[in-house]
Amino acid sequence: MQMVESSVARDMRDMITRLTHIQNEIGDLVEEMETIGDECLMSDIEESKNDFKEGRYHILKTDEDIDEFFTDLEKE
Repeated sequence: MQMVESSVARDMRDMITRLTHIQNEIGDLVEEMETIGDECLMSDIEESKNDFKEGRYHILKTDEDIDEFFTDLEKE
């Protein structure tokens, strides 16, 4: 009887693990669909891709670079 209960408990743990994984996958898909469905965000992403292709980007290597970048943004 002990072995049967152990097998059932193990099966339940496996099922919970699989269901948790499925739940996480569904959450990821919902986020992706929300992103794809946001026309403004998708437009911004395309614009960013074009900026990168055209060389309009900054490389931030140090904390000072990051601070300066955000300070400049606040001024705009």
